[in-house]
Amino acid sequence: MECHHGQVTTPTVDGDTELVRLDFGPDDLRRVREVVRTVTQDRVPERVGDAEMAVHEVAVNSIVHGGGHGHLRIDALDESLVFTVEDDDGGGSAPVVREADHQAVSGRGLWIAESLTDRLVIESTPARTTVRLHVNLPSRPSRAPSR
Repeated sequence: MECHHGQVTTPTVDGDTELVRLDFGPDDLRRVREVVRTVTQDRVPERVGDAEMAVHEVAVNSIVHGGGHGHLRIDALDESLVFTVEDDDGGGSAPVVREADHQAVSGRGLWIAESLTDRLVIESTPARTTVRLHVNLPSRPSRAPSR
């Protein structure tokens, strides 16, 4: 499924791990949460709230620190859902996960996202910041070999 500011289409590459692509801005945060909720509910329902809140926090960071918009991509791997949030921040310095300062009114987004997911990876170049959030899928029983 591919989404551009609320418009949904199917992916163009068969067999790809990509489930959803969504370009978003400040008016699209509800849509970001809806898409994350739908995809997660289908694959790991007990983690819907974690995934939804974690992606929302990173998407808000993209809007605030990344030029007012961002890009969400959701991939399904064998072991996890991967939520990739990218923005064209142009800063070149990687965001840092800091422990929450209970007196601060902001600065907790990455800490919250890291706390709610199984893995958080941040990559930053002078032109782009990418945050990948991994939510592990339940273990599947292995199949017995056929005879």
